[in-house]
Amino acid sequence: MLSAPFAPFLYLHPRFRQVREWSYRQALTTTFVKVFLRVFIFFRTRPPLSLRPGLDRDRFVQIEPAASELYSGITIDDEIQPVTVGGTWFPTLYQYTTTTEEDKHVIIHFHGGSYILGDGRTSTCHSLAKNLLKHTPSSHVFSLQYRLACKPNGRFPAQLQDAISAYSYLLHTLHIPASRIVLSGDSAGGHLVLALLRYISDYDDEQALPSPTCSWVFSPWCDIPGALNNHLWDNIPNALIDYIPPSFPAWGAKHVIGNLEITEDYEPYLAPIWHPFPLPSPLLIVSGGKEVMCQEHDRMTRHLSKMQQNEDRVEYFVQDLAPHDIIMVAWLLGFHEEAEQCAIKAGIY
Repeated sequence: MLSAPFAPFLYLHPRFRQVREWSYRQALTTTFVKVFLRVFIFFRTRPPLSLRPGLDRDRFVQIEPAASELYSGITIDDEIQPVTVGGTWFPTLYQYTTTTEEDKHVIIHFHGGSYILGDGRTSTCHSLAKNLLKHTPSSHVFSLQYRLACKPNGRFPAQLQDAISAYSYLLHTLHIPASRIVLSGDSAGGHLVLALLRYISDYDDEQALPSPTCSWVFSPWCDIPGALNNHLWDNIPNALIDYIPPSFPAWGAKHVIGNLEITEDYEPYLAPIWHPFPLPSPLLIVSGGKEVMCQEHDRMTRHLSKMQQNEDRVEYFVQDLAPHDIIMVAWLLGFHEEAEQCAIKAGIY
């Protein structure tokens, strides 16, 4: 933070940038985002969430909890109950009467933000949704506004309950076949995709909760309890390059876990890197070569691949120059070409 005021002058020469190949804008905005996240955590900021449509207007919908029988196992909690949540449709509202080509898919997207930041609305997810719609065979993106962990009654499994509600909304309210649904998530949202896939695998009734056609996770958070150890984070090779300070995931992990006792039932959902499982459908894992979690993504991919009968069920793609979660923050940091490459890879998967 002390060096940030000098960054506009230092970065005029490529040799002083985090990565020589990065542009001036990329290097500068990456530094300022890191400063912003440090300040965000310092002041213990708790972003507001609203179920009012706001600027999203008719593209924003409210989702009632799914049928009670769809919540079982670890989603049943004495303190955390399923609630009404919201979500935004891109590019237009999808209704029961909407007709699209049979080869087009509908994407459910879970946004990132360490489970303490973000709302999935147009202000933050427009660029991501536009990118996916342009480069993948999809007609609509539904971006879920799940509960943030820093809110009252927001610890795990609140977000998984909300993900089940959203998936059920597409399946049972809009009657979209599972074969036309793609699960997508970035960072913490990628973790939520993995949690939902594990839950679908564990759920007894395949007809009530069938598996999606495939899933994409962009820079997924792989180990929530591990984020509580700041020293481990600081020693990761890309820690000085990437814009994620260790305090950001640590603060998120503290709220996600809350007063929850991490038992053998909960740990696989919170730390998928150490608990691979047979996937119900194909999975694409996308990482950035300059991001702090790159080594974790590589390790999780190898662990997951060993659990599949067909190793092609898991595919791994690395954009060498990208920092963390570039498909979400490309509009801000200026990594448009790199984000397009990630979306294109998802489109041909």
